[in-house]
Amino acid sequence: MTLNKKVLAGLVALAAASSSAQAVTVAANDGWELGVSGLVNQFITYTDDDNADDEVGVQDGLLPAFINFDMKAPTINGLDIAAHISFSPATNVNSYAGFEQREVYFTVDGSFGQILAGKALGLYASHNILTDQTLFGVGYGTGAAEGTTTLGGIGLGYDYASWRSQVKWTSADMSGFKVALAIMDPATGSLSLNTRPTGSITTGGTSSDNLRYEADLSYAGAFDGGSFTAWLSAMTQGEDNANNNDTQAWTVGGTLAVAGFEAMAQYSDAEDEDAASETEWSQYLVQAGYRFAGTTLVSAQYAELTDDSKGVGSDDSIEKWTVGIYHDVNSNLKLVAEYTAVEDDNSDLVDQQIYSLGGFVFF
Repeated sequence: MTLNKKVLAGLVALAAASSSAQAVTVAANDGWELGVSGLVNQFITYTDDDNADDEVGVQDGLLPAFINFDMKAPTINGLDIAAHISFSPATNVNSYAGFEQREVYFTVDGSFGQILAGKALGLYASHNILTDQTLFGVGYGTGAAEGTTTLGGIGLGYDYASWRSQVKWTSADMSGFKVALAIMDPATGSLSLNTRPTGSITTGGTSSDNLRYEADLSYAGAFDGGSFTAWLSAMTQGEDNANNNDTQAWTVGGTLAVAGFEAMAQYSDAEDEDAASETEWSQYLVQAGYRFAGTTLVSAQYAELTDDSKGVGSDDSIEKWTVGIYHDVNSNLKLVAEYTAVEDDNSDLVDQQIYSLGGFVFF
């Protein structure tokens, strides 16, 4: 497992501290282990905006920096108990506002699968962001309105999985199939690109009388010279207080890797209804590339968001293209060059061309 894959595993809780090697591991006499790993990234970006002044920036990409601490207890009575805490400082905002705490959870693994409790990446839309080539890039979301990070393909291709307080059960591997079910803290707030609750950045906040529920079915397989994955995820959240919001969403997708070629396709559909209005949107993203010598991925993707809301006077559609080169110098250093173009068929999001050059150090 390469270092960047170890960091990614920590980000999404797909590999608990009990199974992921670390850049630095300390073992105690009683069998406890402490591992430390992380990443730092930085990009130079230039944004050519058709309806505003052009901008340059020196900033993080879609990911902030991460430092991960993993604790693992010795196996007792068939149970593996571990805990994970990470911190996420960013470089493109001031040193106080740019310090985030995204993950803090414990896991219990056994013959039943895994129980995770704490704050981690949500189930719904997690596969989507993890298979996006701009996860280790910039995508869109640069410029004056930038936040802690850029947005990659979030909101233009898929909803944001977000970091949510949760209790989640993931089944043991069943001949490639896995099932995961989660009870989440209610989400409030939304991304600035329209108001889509499934893409909420926050967890907690406004009081709610209903929990959020998420589910995921995935499959991973391999064949001579290649591998593939597939997933189906969904979420639902009701709200009897305030505006009586009811939100449902689902997404389906898959990946294929064979003889150096890599491809991915995904689709999602969501609906949010309250006492006054109904908001609907659909998104899809397709991506394909080739990995030269196992170290240099050249990949392109196309994504589209369509506003299907009823009672709204516009059927807005936003398109995004990204072409990127992602080169692993070694397991500790990745260099990235990307070009992204965004085109909106009305004025909700200005048309942009974004050029970015930078890289990651993994430890």
